[in-house]
Amino acid sequence: MDRLSSYLSNCDPVLHIPIYFTLFNITWTYVVGELTGNCSQVDRMWTFFPTMYTAYYALLPSLPFAPKDIQEAGLNYRVCLMLALQVFWMTRLSYNTWRRGLFAFKDEDYRWQILRDSMPVSLFHVFHFVFIAAMQNAILFGLGYPAYLALRNPNAPLGIYDALLVALSIIDVLVEFAADNQQYSYQTFKHSKRPRVQKPEKEEWFWAKQRWSEDDAERGFIVRGLWAWSRHPNFAAEQTFWWLMTLFPILTGPGSLDPPSIQTILSPETYQSIASLLSAYGSLQPLLPGIIISFLFLGSTRFTEWITKKKYPVRYKAYQRRVGMFSPIGTVFKGWYLQATGERKKVDDLLWGPVKALNGTKKAN
Repeated sequence: MDRLSSYLSNCDPVLHIPIYFTLFNITWTYVVGELTGNCSQVDRMWTFFPTMYTAYYALLPSLPFAPKDIQEAGLNYRVCLMLALQVFWMTRLSYNTWRRGLFAFKDEDYRWQILRDSMPVSLFHVFHFVFIAAMQNAILFGLGYPAYLALRNPNAPLGIYDALLVALSIIDVLVEFAADNQQYSYQTFKHSKRPRVQKPEKEEWFWAKQRWSEDDAERGFIVRGLWAWSRHPNFAAEQTFWWLMTLFPILTGPGSLDPPSIQTILSPETYQSIASLLSAYGSLQPLLPGIIISFLFLGSTRFTEWITKKKYPVRYKAYQRRVGMFSPIGTVFKGWYLQATGERKKVDDLLWGPVKALNGTKKAN
């Protein structure tokens, strides 16, 4: 506790409550997970915590315990704008989490059980605390950090960058919602009783009106719609959203990002100690939320694909060869490469043919 008190004494008072809240969340998610044997406590709260941190920063100027300089500056409309976008994001994620049944206390992410079975019990308890409880809650704290930086920037009027980031954020959430809807429609059809019956098109959400066939269901994973261009369009959009949040304080706050010079980067002295490294690259810390969420998704996606490829070794390997993990640009280049090597038709046939229902989005070019 003395170390924590010493750290907080040198820390911006604005961050005190979020830090205590993060420590509380680490504690209760770990304890409840251990007591119940269900490690998805953080998963259930993922949809709420980032927005809660941002709400704190947005409303802080109106709270009686706020630092004097924050109260005098008044409401920061940029932070309020970020909060509104995150509420929009939260609504989408909460709806998708609810309809998949993941808010049920008995439900657990299937990947945790696979990990649990793959390592000694004692090691999994350590993993549960270090990664699932501590690191993930720290990441959620970090997703609110752009709002903190925006709050600490000069309270400048909203401008063209704000309008651009708002427009891109809304489009991004809608794309993610479309990917969710396509996946949910496919999985509902796949897991329905035979003979499988799909809901009428008019009852499906927008961009999720693909007509699935028995061939699609037997394949085991979705390869149509947005999923013909990205193996994980929902994950790609999720990362993009938090990168857009990361850019709010950077693009709208003068001097928020001060990259090191080429001379500093190339100097051996920069890498002689942790202190010199932090001194050289510390100015890049506004980029950390976007960088960390991308690394998280890269690791978790590779693990998810490892599981899927074990279930569908031939076709999923073909899917990986044909479609980019996140970016549609990768899909285009993969198509060109397979065309040049004469393998494209073989791979395409494994993924998209023969399929009876073709009135959804067809294969990528």
